[in-house]
Amino acid sequence: MTAITDLIVSELIEPGSLSDPIALYRDVFALRPEDPAPSPRLLTALAHNGSIALGARINGELVGFSYGFPGLDLDGGGHISSIYHYMELLVVRADRRSSGIGRSLMHFLRNISLTRGLRTIQWAYDPLRAANAYFYLDVLGARGCGFAPNLYGIEDSGRDRGHPTDRIIARWELTKPAQHWPQPPSGLTPGSPELDPHGAPGTMLLAIPTVYEDQCGRDCVALRRRICAVLSDLMASGFQAVSCRKAGDGTTVYRLVTGAPT
Repeated sequence: MTAITDLIVSELIEPGSLSDPIALYRDVFALRPEDPAPSPRLLTALAHNGSIALGARINGELVGFSYGFPGLDLDGGGHISSIYHYMELLVVRADRRSSGIGRSLMHFLRNISLTRGLRTIQWAYDPLRAANAYFYLDVLGARGCGFAPNLYGIEDSGRDRGHPTDRIIARWELTKPAQHWPQPPSGLTPGSPELDPHGAPGTMLLAIPTVYEDQCGRDCVALRRRICAVLSDLMASGFQAVSCRKAGDGTTVYRLVTGAPT
């Protein structure tokens, strides 16, 4: 990764600063002109009422964007038990990925959240986007703590049109350092969970394609369904996703463990 020294990350609050982020969002997700997207008015209202919108610029040009809002954990009686920041969106321009922009946005967001007294950031991500999973779990140190099947309904716009929106719910404990997990073994069959022969008892491994669209061919839909079903079952049984690293054979492998983070 080559660091970018002239990167500036800042909060976006005024309406005039919120048009470029929406254009970037539409480009990254390959939206058509008629497809819905957040509006400057919505983002302005959020920013003025406890939410956080961030932009990353290089020489004045927007290359990254994130926004989110306060989230509530509710107990069985519907009362607030804790408050966290829920990150709804993180995007980096395609030609600027793997250069530290996403990390800079996330750590800027972390600092703001800690200043506000929050200790956790949560978000939802597509489990088949292996590069995103690696960044969230291995680089930042978040954990996949839950699984939400078809969270937003069948996607009707953008690059994933027609797919169910199955999502892993990631939780980043902001005061805990990222943990290093070993490179997974090769030779695992995508979609078939296996016990890790070298890990702690009960550690599960699950291989997925490193680049989903390029490697699963005609079986994309069936493979996606199988992987998501396995993840859903494992997380319902108490497993958490802690790593998603490349193996030597071109696959990427989730590592799932039981128990709270140490």
